[in-house]
Amino acid sequence: MAGIFTVYRKELSDHFGSKRYLILFTVILLLSCVSVYQGADFIRNNTEAGFLAIFSGARSGYSFVQLMVFFGPILGLALGADAINNERTSGTLSVLLSQPIFRDAVINGKFLAGTTALAVLTLGTIGIMCGVAIPLLGFGPTSEQALSIISLSLLTLLYLAFWLSLGVLFSVLTKKVSTSTFASIATWLFFAVMLSVISSLIVNTMVPLPSGQSFSPEIRESTEYRALVQERFVLQDSISKLSPTYLYSEVASQILGETQGRSAFGLRLGVPPSFGSPTLTQSVAASWPSIAAITVGLVVCFAASYLFFMRLEIRPGG
Repeated sequence: MAGIFTVYRKELSDHFGSKRYLILFTVILLLSCVSVYQGADFIRNNTEAGFLAIFSGARSGYSFVQLMVFFGPILGLALGADAINNERTSGTLSVLLSQPIFRDAVINGKFLAGTTALAVLTLGTIGIMCGVAIPLLGFGPTSEQALSIISLSLLTLLYLAFWLSLGVLFSVLTKKVSTSTFASIATWLFFAVMLSVISSLIVNTMVPLPSGQSFSPEIRESTEYRALVQERFVLQDSISKLSPTYLYSEVASQILGETQGRSAFGLRLGVPPSFGSPTLTQSVAASWPSIAAITVGLVVCFAASYLFFMRLEIRPGG
């Protein structure tokens, strides 16, 4: 345990002192504060929307949830993509392991430090957003809404930790930092962009709409057409759930009580979001399979990183 805390303190100090982390934190914080103003404006013009709409109620542009959908993977991958191979190529990893520190202490300490850095970023950003929104709106969250904000914070941290573990896995599997970086970028683009395109192609191939009659009012009102649209939605939703970005967006919308206004992968539809009144317990219960899927992905990626690192051949000088 002493070795873990030694590595943990050193890595945490490196994260907080790195320009990369400070730049990412600043960018996310500034964009989140801008989204607060959009959310506050949305709340003023939509009386049914409560305090939680500051996280998802932007009528245009972006919201906090959208920021995390697209920029969250960058945060996690940036902290994990060079966690092991950077020290391995520089030769410091072999020096570190020559000390009375076990291998498992190294990877556990690095992962815990990365998770702590992400927790500080997440909680700090959400806390500042709430602090900015309260004077703008003239009221704060209720106790139920405060619990929802805490749940959103924990969900966001789980989501970022998944990407961190994936970055660490790439760092263990590849010797060069450039390779793990490119692999991280490719994975992010696949889940955030390409899977949405692929799911649309599969749906259009397997369940095509009537040719030349898609916009006919008579066709749209028919029972067959509605059943076809529902089948297309179910198929695309099933494919989209392979993406952690989609799962995060889905669960975040449930926690915030947003019932419509988004498409797959958190993209804003052409209509304003609407907000229902499910309790937090109901929202978490409905979203539990998605939360479990993200958790399983996190555990699998970290377990694979752990096993490969324990068997990794490390020589002096890389």
